[in-house]
Amino acid sequence: MTLNWRIACLTVGNEHFFSRFITVVACFFIFSAAWFCLWSISLHLVERPELAALLFPFGLRLGLMLQCPRGYWPVLLGAEWLLVYWLAQEVALTHLPLLMIGSVLTLLPVALTSRYRHQRDWRTLLLQGAALTAAALLQSLPWLGQGEAAWNALLLTLTGGLTLAPICLVFWHYLTSTTWLPLGPSLVSQPVNWRGRHLIWYLLLFIVSLWLQLGLPAELSRFTPFCLALPIIALAWHYGWQGALIATLMNAIALIASQTWHDHPVDLLLSLLAQSLTGLLLGAGIQRLRELNQSLQKELARNHRLAERLLETEESVRRDVARELHDDIGQTITAIRTQAGIVQRLAADNGGVKQSGQLIEQLSLGVYDAVRRLLGRLRPRQLDDLTLAQAIRSLLREMELESRGIVSHLDWRIDETALSESQRVTLFRVCQEGLNNIVKHANASAVTLQGWQQDERLMLVIEDDGSGLPPGSHQQGFGLTGMRERVSALGGTLTISCTHGTRVSVSLPQRYV
Repeated sequence: MTLNWRIACLTVGNEHFFSRFITVVACFFIFSAAWFCLWSISLHLVERPELAALLFPFGLRLGLMLQCPRGYWPVLLGAEWLLVYWLAQEVALTHLPLLMIGSVLTLLPVALTSRYRHQRDWRTLLLQGAALTAAALLQSLPWLGQGEAAWNALLLTLTGGLTLAPICLVFWHYLTSTTWLPLGPSLVSQPVNWRGRHLIWYLLLFIVSLWLQLGLPAELSRFTPFCLALPIIALAWHYGWQGALIATLMNAIALIASQTWHDHPVDLLLSLLAQSLTGLLLGAGIQRLRELNQSLQKELARNHRLAERLLETEESVRRDVARELHDDIGQTITAIRTQAGIVQRLAADNGGVKQSGQLIEQLSLGVYDAVRRLLGRLRPRQLDDLTLAQAIRSLLREMELESRGIVSHLDWRIDETALSESQRVTLFRVCQEGLNNIVKHANASAVTLQGWQQDERLMLVIEDDGSGLPPGSHQQGFGLTGMRERVSALGGTLTISCTHGTRVSVSLPQRYV
């Protein structure tokens, strides 16, 4: 048993070592190929082999170091040093020690920020931007004794780092945030989602950016740098910080391909640096706004849930109080009426006492009716025994609209199973308050009450053909403040228009999230 366990452990260890070895070798060769290609592009821009290594190759190496685990750093540094040494033999690349010393110095800011690489907020973007700036300064530090080459080295490292390193962050975020499944028969048969709309959008913006660099008349060439911000703003607004950083890459390709910088390579580098800084800062700002918006949405949802719970608690208290009042006062009034009837029978020959008994009975009936109306306002008793549609029909009958010369029409198409208790009570109370206002103030001859569901929302409209509310009263008074508060507490809106009669419109989310 022990021998088998050891063999199994050795097998697993060998498989892990072999997998890690293959990964390291693949990273070495892929990074070497990418580094050499970027060095070739950089050489086309600066025409000095040693300075070309400080442009895009520096940005690639720094961007990967900021994202990948520390165990891969020696692979990246080793591949870069081997390539630099080989180039020193082939194309007379000078200042080899300065390049290597600068590479080692850049490990300090990268190491300080590597622990935060898994975070995905706006602070990470700014932190990595600060690390890029510090690494560029340290990479160019050994060049201080080289005169003008020191400033060139600083400009190249800043431009290369801020152009390519953020793109590494975008790709790393995509690779680590996507769930990858092994390719099998079930996946092979599924169509590939190319997201054509996004690709067309990217391509269109790239073409526009390239046209702005090549097609603008000479008298408008001074506005070309400002045009670089347009793709950055558009993609940042639509896709967040990833869109802003991808737009900077598109602009960089357009600038390099425009061939308008041959006589002024420093202008090209400054343009690349400016638009990279714009993309990084704008991306961080957009990400910050999105995070604040998400936080506000969560807080708003939490407040609405608390408000809905408060309404439910209020209705529960109202229901309990109404039940207690109905039981206690109802029994007391019944006892008073009974005693008043007994007094009337016992004092049948005494007119004064009999009259007092009748008065007591009438007063008790008045108290009973007043308490009954109060209980109806405190807690609609219809909702305890009827559905919402039946309760509204009962409300229309109780208000005796026909006897007041008001023709009513009810069109109710809301599925009550989709309603919470607070929504049922709110809709009923809005109907109750709206109908009370029509009876008391509208002088209407017809009223229409409609309820339906539309796009995950509950819609309620109460409309009459009366004289409308007095000017300014649709904002407050007539019970409208309480109606607005109830509707707003559930995440809905209440609007009132008085063009031809009065129209009260309520919109509630079916389920507030």
